[in-house]
Amino acid sequence: MNERYPMGETASIAVAVLRHDAPEAGYKQWSVALATSGGEATVHVPGHYAGVLAMRLRQADDGFAPGAKLPAGRDEFLDLTAIVRGDEETLALSSTPRSPVRVTVEVPRFELGELAQVLSAAQDLIEELRSPGLVPDVIPDEV
Repeated sequence: MNERYPMGETASIAVAVLRHDAPEAGYKQWSVALATSGGEATVHVPGHYAGVLAMRLRQADDGFAPGAKLPAGRDEFLDLTAIVRGDEETLALSSTPRSPVRVTVEVPRFELGELAQVLSAAQDLIEELRSPGLVPDVIPDEV
């Protein structure tokens, strides 16, 4: 990892944009980390996925039903599952079987909108920094 851009946090999840060494420009240089506030777990998603996850979180909040795979079930990076324990409602973000390590992070339902906003801001930053000519990948030798 070359650079880390803290994007914001909710009461339970902190979000950061990470820029990595990559031989080719594009989304492969970027990822987004979602870390629990206590540091128990971190989920990394590819740079192009933060905006998709933000949309999925908003949809999951709107269609929240105990035990439901939300929205529209699974995708290739995360499964979203609504969980209700008594009065507590959370959304479990779980890595898929395709991942070498299974990780689940639970987000309280009341934080989903705020987390979606932070993820949207992360996607906006990635898009801005990916723009050609805006931020050089290397400093010219003349400098």
